[in-house]
Amino acid sequence: MDSEKMFHQRSSIPLLVVDRNKDHQLLIGYCLRAKIPQVEPTFATTTQDALSFLKRSSNQRENFPKLVLLDLSLPKTIQGFALLEEIRMLYPLLPVIILSSEQDQPLVNKVYQLGAHSFLGKPLSLEEWENHFQMIKEYWLWTVTLS
Repeated sequence: MDSEKMFHQRSSIPLLVVDRNKDHQLLIGYCLRAKIPQVEPTFATTTQDALSFLKRSSNQRENFPKLVLLDLSLPKTIQGFALLEEIRMLYPLLPVIILSSEQDQPLVNKVYQLGAHSFLGKPLSLEEWENHFQMIKEYWLWTVTLS
């Protein structure tokens, strides 16, 4: 059976999106519906919202996210770093993909040192956003095996 057929047979896939920018949340929601309709996103705008959701869902395997998409600006990058560190400590197997408008090399290095699994620069056009989510689907949902 090819990977696309296996992917479509899976039930819904929970995903946590942490981004305080409501416009980006709308873009992400649209791209998820367009490119990965099996994903059920939960949106959080603050570190506390994200941690509360993770704690509530950790006892319910079917609701616990398979991936986290994290924008570091919550509203300050230091808060995004702190959330990444907290997720790594509490949920070491949970993959975290960083989405950021800033892409300087020291920032990229730091998020990988803190345990991020991927770093993606935030796109500027809808087409680029859609391409990002197509790549996320192909790699994170078709290629690797998530816990």
